Amino acid sequence: MIAARGASTQAEFAKRLGVDRTCLSRYEREQLGAPTSVLNYCLKTVAELHYGVESASFVQQALTHVRRAADTLEQVSKNETRRLVTKRARPTPKP
Repeated sequence: MIAARGASTQAEFAKRLGVDRTCLSRYEREQLGAPTSVLNYCLKTVAELHYGVESASFVQQALTHVRRAADTLEQVSKNETRRLVTKRARPTPKP
């Protein structure tokens, strides 16, 4: 996060992120986990600083794919959990 902040003050960068300065400070000290939107903004900013705007769009595309994969895995996990719960709730047929 500090790399994404660059020469900006914590107050300036926090305002761009839409968070309180003390919250940003806790993110930077790893005392509080930053939400995905903050992490995405920071990753995009660092990519733009180091690789230019064109490469940053590749980073955004990669992040989109990662988000979709995570959503798919979460859905599969929920479906599997439902299947197991349903299976356990069914009475066992007696011979």
